[in-house]
Amino acid sequence: MKTAYLINTVISGALALLIATFFAQGTIAENYSDKTWVAPEFLWVLPIWGIGFLIGLFVYRSRAPGIFLFFSILVTWASIPIGISIGFELAG
Repeated sequence: MKTAYLINTVISGALALLIATFFAQGTIAENYSDKTWVAPEFLWVLPIWGIGFLIGLFVYRSRAPGIFLFFSILVTWASIPIGISIGFELAG
Protein backbone atom coordinates (compact mmCIF):
# COMPACT_ATOMS: atom_id res chain seq x y z
CA MET A 1 0.00 0.00 0.00
CA LYS A 2 2.80 2.40 0.82
CA THR A 3 4.42 1.68 -2.54
CA ALA A 4 1.17 2.34 -4.41
CA TYR A 5 0.74 5.68 -2.66
CA LEU A 6 4.36 6.64 -3.35
CA ILE A 7 4.12 5.71 -7.04
CA ASN A 8 0.86 7.65 -7.31
CA THR A 9 2.45 10.71 -5.69
CA VAL A 10 5.44 10.70 -8.04
CA ILE A 11 3.39 10.17 -11.21
CA SER A 12 0.64 12.66 -10.37
CA GLY A 13 3.18 15.23 -9.15
CA ALA A 14 5.23 14.96 -12.33
CA LEU A 15 2.08 15.25 -14.42
CA ALA A 16 0.92 18.28 -12.42
CA LEU A 17 4.31 19.93 -12.99
CA LEU A 18 4.22 19.23 -16.73
CA ILE A 19 0.65 20.46 -17.13
CA ALA A 20 1.25 23.60 -15.06
CA THR A 21 4.36 24.61 -16.97
CA PHE A 22 2.74 23.80 -20.33
CA PHE A 23 -0.22 26.09 -19.66
CA ALA A 24 1.88 28.78 -17.94
CA GLN A 25 4.20 28.97 -20.95
CA GLY A 26 1.21 29.75 -23.14
CA THR A 27 0.66 26.29 -24.67
CA ILE A 28 1.82 25.82 -28.24
CA ALA A 29 -0.17 28.40 -30.19
CA GLU A 30 -0.45 31.28 -27.70
CA ASN A 31 3.17 32.20 -26.99
CA TYR A 32 4.00 34.87 -29.55
CA SER A 33 6.43 36.70 -27.27
CA ASP A 34 9.80 35.64 -26.01
CA LYS A 35 8.55 35.56 -22.41
CA THR A 36 8.85 32.26 -20.59
CA TRP A 37 5.70 32.64 -18.48
CA VAL A 38 2.87 34.02 -20.58
CA ALA A 39 0.13 32.89 -18.20
CA PRO A 40 1.73 32.41 -14.76
CA GLU A 41 -1.67 32.01 -13.09
CA PHE A 42 -1.61 28.38 -14.26
CA LEU A 43 1.25 27.74 -11.85
CA TRP A 44 -1.49 27.64 -9.19
CA VAL A 45 -1.93 24.02 -10.24
CA LEU A 46 1.17 23.14 -8.20
CA PRO A 47 0.11 24.49 -4.77
CA ILE A 48 -3.40 23.12 -5.30
CA TRP A 49 -1.88 19.73 -6.11
CA GLY A 50 0.21 20.11 -2.94
CA ILE A 51 -2.94 20.70 -0.89
CA GLY A 52 -4.51 17.66 -2.54
CA PHE A 53 -1.39 15.67 -1.69
CA LEU A 54 -1.55 16.75 1.96
CA ILE A 55 -5.24 15.83 2.18
CA GLY A 56 -4.48 12.48 0.56
CA LEU A 57 -1.58 11.93 2.95
CA PHE A 58 -3.80 12.72 5.91
CA VAL A 59 -6.44 10.30 4.66
CA TYR A 60 -3.83 7.63 3.91
CA ARG A 61 -2.33 7.98 7.39
CA SER A 62 -5.73 7.42 9.01
CA ARG A 63 -6.52 4.32 11.03
CA ALA A 64 -7.66 2.29 8.03
CA PRO A 65 -5.28 3.06 5.14
CA GLY A 66 -6.49 0.12 3.05
CA ILE A 67 -10.00 1.50 2.89
CA PHE A 68 -8.94 5.07 2.12
CA LEU A 69 -6.09 4.40 -0.32
CA PHE A 70 -8.40 4.81 -3.30
CA PHE A 71 -9.80 8.06 -1.88
CA SER A 72 -6.33 9.51 -1.27
CA ILE A 73 -5.29 8.67 -4.82
CA LEU A 74 -8.49 10.21 -6.14
CA VAL A 75 -7.84 13.44 -4.22
CA THR A 76 -4.35 13.89 -5.67
CA TRP A 77 -5.58 13.31 -9.22
CA ALA A 78 -8.69 15.49 -8.80
CA SER A 79 -6.57 18.42 -7.63
CA ILE A 80 -4.96 18.74 -11.09
CA PRO A 81 -8.14 19.62 -13.06
CA ILE A 82 -9.32 21.77 -10.15
CA GLY A 83 -6.07 23.75 -10.38
CA ILE A 84 -6.46 24.10 -14.14
CA SER A 85 -10.00 25.40 -13.80
CA ILE A 86 -8.85 27.93 -11.17
CA GLY A 87 -6.07 29.00 -13.56
CA PHE A 88 -8.62 29.56 -16.32
CA GLU A 89 -10.76 31.62 -13.94
CA LEU A 90 -7.77 33.77 -12.95
CA ALA A 91 -6.67 34.18 -16.57
CA GLY A 92 -10.03 35.05 -17.96
